[in-house]
Amino acid sequence: MKNKTVLFLCFYNSVRSPIAEGLLKFRCNGHYTVSSAGIAPIRVNPYAVKVMQNIGIDISDHKPASVFTLKEHRFDYIISFSEQAYSVAEEYLHEHESLLYHAYESPAELGRTPEEIMSDFLKLRGDINQYLDEIFPGLSPIKVF
Repeated sequence: MKNKTVLFLCFYNSVRSPIAEGLLKFRCNGHYTVSSAGIAPIRVNPYAVKVMQNIGIDISDHKPASVFTLKEHRFDYIISFSEQAYSVAEEYLHEHESLLYHAYESPAELGRTPEEIMSDFLKLRGDINQYLDEIFPGLSPIKVF
């Protein structure tokens, strides 16, 4: 039986979608083929790398991808974390079983201390992890706090 395919989308593919991709890959025991992309991809955020390393997941080699290179791909699940990415997926990626949207803001960094930023990234990681539990029941458990 072929694995279900999952695509996580956000605007930059640097925080939310790489965190979700890393969490699901780690927790799914190979039952899903997981990737992520963005509208305007940039390098993965160092705080995203750090919060994932804290739980033993390495996303430091994440290669940001553009959603616009995926038009010919079919995904069982497309999960968007930004309104703009959801709109692009609706308009551009037609081959999917389920298109979901859950609003998560990327943590703000300007004018904040490293401790405040890290706290926001930890919360985001926990929120995304909990959301994955809701969408994909039966995932291997992981303690994120």
